[in-house]
Amino acid sequence: MYKYSFNFSDIDALRNYYRLQLDPNGTSDRIYFPPEIGEGYLCYYKIAPEVFLIINNYKAHVDIEYIREPIAENDIILHFRKYALDHQIGENEIVSTYSDSYTPGNMRCMDAQKGERVYITKGAEVKSTMIVLKSSYIKPYFMKSGNMAEKVDNYIRQSHQNINKFYLSYKQSVLFDQIVSPNIDTVENYLYFISRGIRLLETFWKDVLKWETESNPFNINSSQVGNIYKVSNYLENNLHEPFVGVDQLATMAHMSRTNFFSMFKEIHDKTPLEFFNNKKLESSYNMIFSEGLSIREVMQNLNYSNSSKFKKAFFNRFDVYPDVSV
Repeated sequence: MYKYSFNFSDIDALRNYYRLQLDPNGTSDRIYFPPEIGEGYLCYYKIAPEVFLIINNYKAHVDIEYIREPIAENDIILHFRKYALDHQIGENEIVSTYSDSYTPGNMRCMDAQKGERVYITKGAEVKSTMIVLKSSYIKPYFMKSGNMAEKVDNYIRQSHQNINKFYLSYKQSVLFDQIVSPNIDTVENYLYFISRGIRLLETFWKDVLKWETESNPFNINSSQVGNIYKVSNYLENNLHEPFVGVDQLATMAHMSRTNFFSMFKEIHDKTPLEFFNNKKLESSYNMIFSEGLSIREVMQNLNYSNSSKFKKAFFNRFDVYPDVSV
């Protein structure tokens, strides 16, 4: 087992530590794992002098133990992820172990004064984004509102109590994917990640402010959320088949039609049919412009029957007509 011990007090020291441990000859923003340890990389950015952005995107080739040491400062750590951890919350630290159970993605909010041990098992795929808020960054928010500190403290406490339940909102999920799995056609640079980190941070403050109302960002049915994502994964994997209908999808999710429809739209910002058609168009775009398939081949692969409707929908989605060669 490989062990790494660190803290989040200084992003430059953290970057230098992992550069020395993993990739001493590297020159890019990404710190790549040596093949014997893992496949993938770590990234460390400063959103601001008091706000740090950390990106994990790798597959472990060995068992790894991370020891995040507690620090005296009252910093806050936001951990967005799409891999599962089983947590045991102790008095002085959190013990987290990688789990291969299904997760649609979630976020937890931690106090940096509490340490953590994280066990990543061989073969685990880790995709996560962490944002560290230094206490000097947070203080102005507390000064603006007399009860803001209490709200943040309540948010952290609720996050720990619901540590295996909270899921990413639609906006958070999109930003997370852009950060951890950026589009290869997009210029990947410092500002690209910083801008998305700022927007992801904004979603945290909006959730904290929800405590002003009766809305509770942790008041969800996690099993139903998981079922929604299983259904959307099913749709993505069956784009060549006709749309099966909302009733059948609701049955697959073990939910009533009304509840399924409303929760699906809340999570994906689209109805099931809109989601399905959008994924089909995205797939057709890749087939045409990346794989070089003809319109006829794409229509056959994705079960399109009307070329005029397909071309019109394609243009409405991408503002360009598909290649007309057949």
